[in-house]
Amino acid sequence: MGELVEAMLLAPVLRPMIAGVSILGDYETDVLARELAQHDRGGFAALIAARLEQPR
Repeated sequence: MGELVEAMLLAPVLRPMIAGVSILGDYETDVLARELAQHDRGGFAALIAARLEQPR
């Protein structure tokens, strides 16, 4: 779950960074964001997942 949230947060950050690359559109940017989030070991996604798994 944390990876999904991280990917949603990364995509808007990546879009302006790769705007000049004409072969990458929104779909490719979203795929890139998901790949980055999936390979982020113990980083932001892990923090989000830990927070979401805490009992309320």
